[in-house]
Amino acid sequence: MKVNALKGSARVAFTLVELLVVIAIIGILVGLLLPAVQAAREAARRMSCSNNMKQIALSALNHESAYKRLPPSLYVDIGLPPGGSGQPGFPYPAIVHCWSIYLLPYMEQTQLYSAYDQKFPWFSSPTLVPGTPNNQAVLQNVVPTFVCPSTPSGANRKINGTFTFGAPFPFTNFAPTDYATNSSINPGSITFFGYASGTTQNDLFSALGPELKGAGLPLLATTARRANTIAFILDGTSNTILMCEDAGRPEQYIGRTLDSTRYLRDGGWGHHENDYGLDGAVAGSRTSPGNCVINCHNDNETYSFHTGGATHGMTDGGVQFLSATISPQVYAALITAQGSGRTPAEISPQTQE
Repeated sequence: MKVNALKGSARVAFTLVELLVVIAIIGILVGLLLPAVQAAREAARRMSCSNNMKQIALSALNHESAYKRLPPSLYVDIGLPPGGSGQPGFPYPAIVHCWSIYLLPYMEQTQLYSAYDQKFPWFSSPTLVPGTPNNQAVLQNVVPTFVCPSTPSGANRKINGTFTFGAPFPFTNFAPTDYATNSSINPGSITFFGYASGTTQNDLFSALGPELKGAGLPLLATTARRANTIAFILDGTSNTILMCEDAGRPEQYIGRTLDSTRYLRDGGWGHHENDYGLDGAVAGSRTSPGNCVINCHNDNETYSFHTGGATHGMTDGGVQFLSATISPQVYAALITAQGSGRTPAEISPQTQE
């Protein structure tokens, strides 16, 4: 009786086959859940990126409310002779600023805004010219709103390089931005996007355009202009792009492939070359112009690490996620503020998508 009772209460173990089956089931479940977890995380990162873009767009509109003009995509004040005594920016060759400087007061970055001296260019540094303000030190500070969480390396990226403007001006450890203005269509690509021969880049500026002034402008082969007013935007504020993604710099990406042979030096948030014109690219290359206008490469083109498109701030303060398969002519129409029916896409963009 005792022996039988002991036998009846004995514990039955898993066999090796049963254990392998359980492990296989767990592996399948993990395989199913992992993509969902990754997708959820990317959705959260994309939402955060969209919130950044929203804050940037609203900051630009707050600037317009205060000054009755939108911020310039870039600012240049150059005297004659450039860098001469009494000329703008002296002893530097000119005053040069990026659009980002004008947004700082409306993004809870008043301390950085106050530390940046707008009477000198962004590359001003007492290390380069003793006694001049250290604007470069300001630009080494990370501004979280300028960093898209989907970008590899995030805010840890540092941008180094040399900007040459009559003389070389090296800079180091600049904090990154994943956002940039796409302020027009480059001259060599205008007819490619369907605009008539004779149309100029000045005809096709976007909401944020450059502000250029000074007696030295002929040396840059350009003429004076002011930053735009809201009245300048004839195509409608909800139909005009204000800000784009140009993510990942200083690393160069072509498609989703990192090109380790190239280094992009304009990715610091205070560098004035965070302003580009539309060229598009041939898919899988840097060759331009081309029909690939979103997520082709990040060397002065719209680029994000989001699947299927990129986030854009519109001039009404809204945010739109535009598909990477958008018609290039429609994308060009959304960039221009005064397309005025110059192409079929400018007349009726909805029918061209």
